Amino acid sequence: MPRWLTIILGAVAIVAVVLGFRAMMPGGQKIATVQAETVPTLDKPMAATGSVRDGMQVVVRRSVAEVRPLFLTLSGRSEAARTATVKSETSGTVVSAPAVEGRQVDKGDILCGLDGAARAAKVREADAAAAQKQLDYNAAVELQAKGWASPARVDITKAALDSAKAALEVAKLDFAKTQIRAPFPGVFEKRLSDVGDFMSPGTSCGTVVELDPIVVIGEASEKSAGLIHLDAPAKLKLADGSEASGSVRYVAKTADPQTRAYRVEVEVANHEGSIPVGRIAEVRIQTGQGDAHKVNPALLTTDDQGRIGVRYLDVGGVVSFAPADVVDETPDGVWITGLPHETLIVAEGQDGVKPGLRVTPVIRDAAR
Repeated sequence: MPRWLTIILGAVAIVAVVLGFRAMMPGGQKIATVQAETVPTLDKPMAATGSVRDGMQVVVRRSVAEVRPLFLTLSGRSEAARTATVKSETSGTVVSAPAVEGRQVDKGDILCGLDGAARAAKVREADAAAAQKQLDYNAAVELQAKGWASPARVDITKAALDSAKAALEVAKLDFAKTQIRAPFPGVFEKRLSDVGDFMSPGTSCGTVVELDPIVVIGEASEKSAGLIHLDAPAKLKLADGSEASGSVRYVAKTADPQTRAYRVEVEVANHEGSIPVGRIAEVRIQTGQGDAHKVNPALLTTDDQGRIGVRYLDVGGVVSFAPADVVDETPDGVWITGLPHETLIVAEGQDGVKPGLRVTPVIRDAAR
């Protein structure tokens, strides 16, 4: 039998078998469609069908921006407004140390007193010399008025008097150096020389720190630093929940070479000394006014680049992501910028609704 005839007969036989098999199945010609949970050859689970799809309904909230103060939030640490290590300008033995460590001192209070007996004697000597020169000058003036002394005589006595007064002033200044005083109001933090110690010029008596006002030091990025202005109002919140108000006193013009951030100093009144040095604080600096939306903090999410923001509906009902800056925080929500003036914010399922998806909005205008 020819080979081609054998092939045709085999194909006819296969068709006859298939038709006979379908005729014996219940339901006639209908074959049930079954979706397997595994691929028979590999026995691996098939990918689950996603719950997010184009056209799905998504709850959104209508939001209209409001003009309000905008704040920049920084993390900072409190530092003394000024710190001075007070040193001696002369030599002598410490004979008094009235300032007590940890206690408040006023400007001019004595911190270390040196033995000044010899210098006091020099002051008295110079004072007597100046008094004598004053008498000589007065006599010369009187004689000149009567015609018994020349103008040159008066000039000589006047020069001697000026020299004596200058010597007296030097003696008083030298004596004053034996009393080492606080340069400004503050706290006498640490004593470095005590009674009986000999001090030479440059020897430290102690350290004074100014705690009122106190300064909170923070760092801002290049973008943020450009928004901060001197004397801008600022709010301070400590870890224990206490708050204080102040203002910006310094913004660096050059970045730190290590962190590439700009130093920012906020000055805060500290009359009771309630804010110690080294306390961590959150600093909110007012940068001006502008449009902001109030949202529930739970709606904040991040994109693939790690940026914080919210998802909203763009033109045509397409979900988009808007990076947002938190510019203020209140008990009932946070205020953010970066969104259009009027927008629809995805109010539910922020993490499940991905950007680029076209959805059907279900608007909810409930109170925020």
